[in-house]
Order: sequence, then C-alpha cells, then structure tokens
Amino acid sequence: MDQATTFYQVLTTASFTLLGIWVGVMQFAHGGWRTDPARHATTLHVTLKFFLPGVVGLASLLGSAGNGGLVWRVTFILGGLAGAAESVRFLLRGAARPAAIRRLALVDPLLYLAMVTVAFVPAGALAVTPLQAEGMATGLVFVTGLPGVWIALSEQAAADDPAPAPIRTSRPPKRPVHPGSPAGLSPRRPAPSRALR
Repeated sequence: MDQATTFYQVLTTASFTLLGIWVGVMQFAHGGWRTDPARHATTLHVTLKFFLPGVVGLASLLGSAGNGGLVWRVTFILGGLAGAAESVRFLLRGAARPAAIRRLALVDPLLYLAMVTVAFVPAGALAVTPLQAEGMATGLVFVTGLPGVWIALSEQAAADDPAPAPIRTSRPPKRPVHPGSPAGLSPRRPAPSRALR
C-alpha cells in the first residue's frame, strides 16, 4: 500500500475521532465554551482543525492519481480556502479566549494557504509527491488543534462560574411503580387486615 494512502487513512480516522472527543469536551468544559461568544468562536476554530483534515483526507483516498489527482486537488483547494478564510476571520475578531489558542492560531492561515499552494504543484516538481506534501501541511493543521483540546479539557472552573442549572423536562415525574400494580397507575393500598377471631 502507498505510504500516502496509509497516512491519510490514519489522519482521517484520527481527525474524526478527535472531532468527536472535542464535541464531548465542549459538553463538560468549564469557562463558558458554549455561552461566551469569544470562546464559542474559539470552539468553532478548533473544530475546523479536525473537520477539514478529516474531509480532505477522505477525498485524497477517493481521488485517483490516474486523472492527475483532480478530485483530491480540488478538495484541498476548497478546504484550504475555507480554513484560511475562517482563520483570518478568527484572528481579526480580536479577544478570542483563551489567549494561548489565539497565539497558536497565528500560523493557521499559512498552513491552510500551504494546502492550497501544494494542490497546484505538478507531479515530479518536489522530492516528494504532491499528496505527501499535502499530508505535511494537513498534518500540521491537525496537530495545531490538539493543544486547543488540551487547554479546554484542563481548564479549571472559576470561582465565579455559576453552578450548572438543573435539567428540566416537559414531563411530570413518574410515580413509583410497585410490584403487582399496572405501570402508570398509583399503587394499590393494601386491604385492611382482619384479625382472626
């Protein structure tokens, strides 16, 4: 099997696995990751670092080298342009939190533009194949997303963070079901015992 194919199989699997973990982290993370607009923008930025490598990795597996790699080249161009536009928007937004993720994001537009640029490189122009060069750029996008997961997961709850609100349901609470009574009906009262005479 080709080394690039093996790499993209691993990258795609890892990307979608970590995307699922990232969504789970966001469900339980402290610090308003889902409610604070600046942190929500950071959440979306980190999400893209797992989603785009997974999608372009799938396209690289589907695209054949026989037609010059048109499928994977178009996919890498579109993915790189989408990532570059989002990362520039993220950086221009300003006060993204936490600051460590924002500092790491400074290299993102360059990595995404490298994905776009390498898609135009003809075969034989580099010491490696264009698909292997794309793997380096895409792998770096993926790797720069990992600290974001770690920062969110390891963040401590602030003292002023409100306690989580109780979960409300639209249904009334269920009545206890006792053995021998039909489900949903109130329990039967035991018959009064008669003293034996």
